[in-house]
Amino acid sequence: MNRQRGVVLLLALVLSLLLGLLAASALRAALMETRMTGYLSEGLLALEQAEATLLVGAGELERAPPEQCDGCLPPSRPHELAGQWQRTPTGYFQLQNLGTSERVAHMPERQLVTLYRVTAVSLQAQARHVLEAVYAVADDSPRRITWRQRLRGD
Repeated sequence: MNRQRGVVLLLALVLSLLLGLLAASALRAALMETRMTGYLSEGLLALEQAEATLLVGAGELERAPPEQCDGCLPPSRPHELAGQWQRTPTGYFQLQNLGTSERVAHMPERQLVTLYRVTAVSLQAQARHVLEAVYAVADDSPRRITWRQRLRGD
């Protein structure tokens, strides 16, 4: 009789251990999914901030367009905010006047337009997004003709 009680106790301990491992595994998976959701949410917020900042930069083109620069390269290391940036409530932006052209995509041929590059950086530091767009300005109304997202290696 004593021997049978020991086997039942041992069996109960093994089952408890298995249930504990199963619960720990489920908890770990739930924590990982929660972290992934948080990272996705931060990334989407950073993308929205960068897009809002890009629109503020485009609005600045109408208000105070910059002078043409010589050899306008895109900002180097924009994820680190190196260089001169203008601050907005949603991020930072930089404007560059690329000059004029008569051959611009999505614009009528032979129409003289001024091209501007707007680089926008989100305010989020962890999931920072950098967007870059080229606007064609004709008759004081900017029109986005290209857009790209810059990654950290760019």
